[in-house]
Amino acid sequence: MPLRSDLRRIGQRVLDFYARGGEPPYLLYVYPPSDEWAVRRDLKDLQLWLEAPDQGVRCAAISLADLFWQALEAEGWINELVSQEREAAGDENGQREIYRSVGEILRVSPSLPERVIAAVDELGDERTAVFLYRAGALYPAYRTSTLIDDLRSRLRLPVTLLYPGVIIGDYGLKFMGRTEPAYGYRALIVPRGDHS
Repeated sequence: MPLRSDLRRIGQRVLDFYARGGEPPYLLYVYPPSDEWAVRRDLKDLQLWLEAPDQGVRCAAISLADLFWQALEAEGWINELVSQEREAAGDENGQREIYRSVGEILRVSPSLPERVIAAVDELGDERTAVFLYRAGALYPAYRTSTLIDDLRSRLRLPVTLLYPGVIIGDYGLKFMGRTEPAYGYRALIVPRGDHS
């Protein structure tokens, strides 16, 4: 089965980086949140293509949801989170405070970017493409633009964030279709199903 053009576009950026060097590509694969399961199949297809012997790129598919829960567990905060969410049901200010606290946990060492880097380092392969998925688990406690910016300065590998959201205009992104549009991403936007 041939690789769809949007996926090939991502894969080709990865291959070009390993062929020519330069700055590693950072990409956002943008899709409607309702397409989550189909996008996970897309990721598998792209992994198979990149890991084929003629391409030879190792793929690190990292669940941001797993890292999120690991961070909360390491801080002993899972039961507290559940308890506070029950208490704050229907209280917007209470909910915002919970999200702020969760965001702080993801920023203290080992921070979310440090956890991503550690997961990549476990592979020990320099010819690796990083794919970050299940980003919706971070909403609304942690902004994916912050994660991408932190990784860009510390992870010299191709990184693709599977971004559940909506494109607004040419460069605006509305995470989970719920946030105000963000325009600060320094990454190439590749819409799912794009045939350009």
